[in-house]
Amino acid sequence: MPRRLLLAACALAAVPVFAACGDDDDADAGAGPGTSTASAQTAGATNSNDSPTLATPASKYSVSIDDIGIAWLTDIANTYIIDATAYGKQPMLFGNEAEGKKLLTDWGYLEGYETAYIPEGRDTSVLKGAYYIKVETHLFKDEEGANKAFKYFADYAATSGASPVNIQPVGNVSVAFATSYGTIGSTNVKALYHQVVFRRGNVITILLTKGAQGFMTVEPARELALIADEKILGERPAVEPTPTSSYKTPTPAPKR
Repeated sequence: MPRRLLLAACALAAVPVFAACGDDDDADAGAGPGTSTASAQTAGATNSNDSPTLATPASKYSVSIDDIGIAWLTDIANTYIIDATAYGKQPMLFGNEAEGKKLLTDWGYLEGYETAYIPEGRDTSVLKGAYYIKVETHLFKDEEGANKAFKYFADYAATSGASPVNIQPVGNVSVAFATSYGTIGSTNVKALYHQVVFRRGNVITILLTKGAQGFMTVEPARELALIADEKILGERPAVEPTPTSSYKTPTPAPKR
């Protein structure tokens, strides 16, 4: 799996979400591009100064199927709570388990939540302008810890080969990246990934879209980010989603 296609959360390192969606033969492309950083020369920006400290569950602040409408289906197999213990074991994000545990403790990591949405018609629809969606929400004890984690995720992505993209600001600080990798299904149409990462208060949200070249820009990912930001700010109802399963964060196989 190319390092440039790794997102911050453990689930991407272990479960290629888009590969489960009837996607192209390059299953690893489903892992999505790396995040970006304010410390890199990206289009990171600062928005409102409102910086709430929110309580669990993290799922309340995610983008739900009710937010995006009937054109998508929830990818139940890739919807789950992110467990801090397993999260720290991700070799593609942290150097080793000890480092992961140390950093997560330092950041005051509470929990995370991941979900994904499949467009009706899957790749056929993507070739007409639809796109896959992936959302990660990470909750920390306080803003200071969340900011440390944001910088770490961003710095990690800045060295991963993804290209920075200019966006209008979201949250207290936000950055965006784009990556082209693989194709849509068995066609020759290139797959484009756009990613927006933002922090608001003690919450980090990562939005990832995958669509077809010629149709996709960063705007759909940013619009999804705005929905999540509204929930964090209390401007949109933040409702805990109905559990889809008892599935927890997968624990990756040990390095060989």
